Amino acid sequence: MVPYSQEEMLERLRSLLESAPKNINGKLIDNHIVLNIAGNDVHYWSPQLNFRVEKHEQDPSHSVISGLIGPRPAVWTLFMFIYFSVGIVGFFISSFGLSKWLLGEYSHLLLAFPIAVLFMLTAYLTGRYGKKLAKDQIVILKQFVRDAVNLEKD
Repeated sequence: MVPYSQEEMLERLRSLLESAPKNINGKLIDNHIVLNIAGNDVHYWSPQLNFRVEKHEQDPSHSVISGLIGPRPAVWTLFMFIYFSVGIVGFFISSFGLSKWLLGEYSHLLLAFPIAVLFMLTAYLTGRYGKKLAKDQIVILKQFVRDAVNLEKD
């Protein structure tokens, strides 16, 4: 909760976006704001901050800011594709190998399960590494919002 009405907060964000540094790019659509890192600082792991400003239910003179900071949609999509495809393929191949094993036949397909787990673990650790690379840019985006909230009231 911030001590500004929704309209005041959106106006503060709008004016801050107009004078934003070159390394921050933002869009304000209704009460939804999307902030990205821009310019030469952008890399694959650059974060995106999505948040919205809503009226406080009990006190309309205050507003509530809620949002999410994370990878850009292309990165989310890639990781969801990796998890989904490796999970599905690993599950079905492992199920087939297990059914052969239960019938008394040996199958190398049983190795699909640990291999799928290894691929998923690799994807997870890669994502953690990317988060570490984006740490400084996350601080920049958070500071932008803090600057909008901490401005002195007129």
